[in-house]
Amino acid sequence: MPLGKQRDKVVLGLGKARGKPHRYSNWRWAVAIAFTLAIAALPFFGIIRFDLWGGHHHYLGEQLGLVEVARRFAFPFLGVNLAIILVSRFFGRYLCGFVCPYGAVARFAEWLRFRAKTRKDRIIGGALLITTCSVLSAITFSFWLDWRVFSDASAPWKIVASMFLLGMITSFYVFVQKLGLGFCRNWCPSGVYFALLGHDTNNGIEFAHPQNCTDCKACEKACPMDLLPRELSGGKYREGSGFYPDGMSNFALCIRCGDCVSACEGTTARLNVATPLRMGFLPSGARDSAAPEHGELKG
Repeated sequence: MPLGKQRDKVVLGLGKARGKPHRYSNWRWAVAIAFTLAIAALPFFGIIRFDLWGGHHHYLGEQLGLVEVARRFAFPFLGVNLAIILVSRFFGRYLCGFVCPYGAVARFAEWLRFRAKTRKDRIIGGALLITTCSVLSAITFSFWLDWRVFSDASAPWKIVASMFLLGMITSFYVFVQKLGLGFCRNWCPSGVYFALLGHDTNNGIEFAHPQNCTDCKACEKACPMDLLPRELSGGKYREGSGFYPDGMSNFALCIRCGDCVSACEGTTARLNVATPLRMGFLPSGARDSAAPEHGELKG
């Protein structure tokens, strides 16, 4: 089970050996920060914001009624979902690997755990994680309630708003701490949706240079979805897990995070050969060719 000590050792060890963040980590944080700021700007500038307490609903800076805001937002919302469908259909689950705020925070929690050598480190790490969960929960809160509810509202409303905000922070923190990236592997309903959409995509992980593989299995230990990266392109099927039903291919379940490629690059760098694994568009026929000589697929 890679989400544990094995994954920790591989990711932490390669990180120390590399001495700097991998390019996928840089891209992931850049996209996550940009996406979070863009989402936060929507309620802050009144682009789209509901106020279930005071009735101050906004769309494109104009204050309107609840139904009118929902009606005007319907078509942009439909457009966003259409874009998600197209991206997932042609590129696979890159939204899970590089965009999802939950995934970014789960990796941040992982990073904090790696560096928690003392009790002081654990306390500081916990505080940073709670702060991160609080910021993202506050952004979600801003979409539904005006912050003036804590100063101008009646006591019952203040209690409801406080419970709503604290509930989000607590849930987010517990999910990240207890499940981490395991939530993405087993329980994320959006992940199931993206996996179904990207079932037949020709973009993902390819075992491009098997002759250079050392069979160290670092890629398998690093995979947060518990897959066999060298055999993904074969499209084999596996048993259901959590919300994921039976009959989904390993290729569809891959979140395109690039952890396996990062591990592969780290373990073969000293050999000065082409990295066995690569991520991107697959050549014709790659989806039909697995690598059975490296063992049976799970499932």
